[in-house]
Amino acid sequence: MTVEGKVAKILGKGEVVLNRGRMHGVRQGMVFEIFAPEGEEVWDPDTGETLGTVEDVKAKAEVTEVKEKLAIARLVDSDSPFGAAGFGEMQENLQRIFGQMFGENVQVQGFGGTGQGDGPDLESMFGGPLEDVTKVQVGDAAREIKRR
Repeated sequence: MTVEGKVAKILGKGEVVLNRGRMHGVRQGMVFEIFAPEGEEVWDPDTGETLGTVEDVKAKAEVTEVKEKLAIARLVDSDSPFGAAGFGEMQENLQRIFGQMFGENVQVQGFGGTGQGDGPDLESMFGGPLEDVTKVQVGDAAREIKRR
């Protein structure tokens, strides 16, 4: 039987907490695919009618630690051009780089900055909110990938 659950928490350094653990059959080394639970609706370009929904797999995650009711998994594959596992490190590097370029008062708010300080922030410099490129969110569905 395939184990299914949801992302319960996003941890730093490319890790997530799944709401399934040992009591649900999760074991260390299992791989899950993470996707939006509602799927993405597809429309017919000729008729304009809906054709149904398809799953948009955002990432794969390998379980590194298992507890009774939860599991911690490291993102191993993502649509992010930066790679999911290195995203937390990228956030820190961006803050350091932009601090050097624009001054220490610049806060990289869209990527986890504090938003405190008197200087301009990166979002206002680029004209709007910055998107989290990992796309994995609390509540996303997670389903075990069966190895063949």
